[in-house]
Amino acid sequence: MADNSWGRMLGCVLCLCAGVVALSAMAGRSVATAADKPDQSLSTFMRMKLEASSRILEGLTTEDAAAIKEGADALMKMSNAERWNVLADEDYREFNRDFRSSVRKLHVAAENGNFDNATLQWIDTVKACVECHKYVRTQRPTIKN
Repeated sequence: MADNSWGRMLGCVLCLCAGVVALSAMAGRSVATAADKPDQSLSTFMRMKLEASSRILEGLTTEDAAAIKEGADALMKMSNAERWNVLADEDYREFNRDFRSSVRKLHVAAENGNFDNATLQWIDTVKACVECHKYVRTQRPTIKN
């Protein structure tokens, strides 16, 4: 019974995410291309990360390897932007290394057309995002820019 409820919960999460993807597509959003604009607010930069993430999820749900790679490439490029680095401590650098590793594995899985593995790598990538964001909130609760 527990496995079935876990499956239903995961299904609901994926449906919600698919809805976000659909709304983004209808709004005509595209994946970020100007990832390191110095005058860009942090909230704008984070929105660009979400758009790249939506592109990946869309690619996973439609088995579109190019979309997955496009989103992964955008996230990788953004992770190297100065705006990305909101902390300078070793723990934060470790979170970044974990994230980049997950994104690289996601890209390779998409390149190989292995959508099951790409899905697992995407889950690892999202987990890395959530853990890092949680860490940043505990270290710098006043980041608002």
